[in-house]
Amino acid sequence: MHPHLLHARAAAWALQTALEALEAHAMEAVADALAGDRSGEVSIPSQAYGCRRQLGNHGDPTANAALGAWAPGGPNPDAALLGDLLRQLDQAAQHLPGAPGMDPLTRIRQHIPRMRPHVAAKTTEALTHLNKIARERLFLPPDRTPITGACPGCRARGALYLQTSGPEQEWSVVCGTGCLCAGQGCPCGMPVTEAGVGHIWPAALLMPAGTRTT
Repeated sequence: MHPHLLHARAAAWALQTALEALEAHAMEAVADALAGDRSGEVSIPSQAYGCRRQLGNHGDPTANAALGAWAPGGPNPDAALLGDLLRQLDQAAQHLPGAPGMDPLTRIRQHIPRMRPHVAAKTTEALTHLNKIARERLFLPPDRTPITGACPGCRARGALYLQTSGPEQEWSVVCGTGCLCAGQGCPCGMPVTEAGVGHIWPAALLMPAGTRTT
């Protein structure tokens, strides 16, 4: 797989993890606000994760609804942010094919293997931006863990990180130095080389089976 596609796939899984955490945090806030008043079933909508519920008991589980506009005692900032991020994903995915009711992040992620490298690079940039916003809100660190060994590209030791968002078979390894592929002749060993792309490897390529643990 082209490195731009690997980066895009990793960014999509990282964003999903961040949105799940943001949703959970927003739901906790609503539950706290409703403590002692269970007169209505009120929950945060989750277009992205199939819950199909929405603030204020609206029936249409779309990101375009005002899912952050109501909460007991005032707006729920986490729900409002979640709604804003989902709306941006809706816009990014509106031209992509997908089954009826499929959430935008899933449509984007499923389309990544068919993207042209330059489109995947733009997708990575957009998803990374949304992921940064969500994680800064929650003080949530990246889903990654250091691994032993030297970077095949720059040879730096102690700089490799296993990116652990999403299913294990789609984990990847990156170099924390930010080293870039030199293109043809680069010693990095990436399945596809391209000058100027940050080094990234499928985890299975650098780590034997059974060693990819968090």
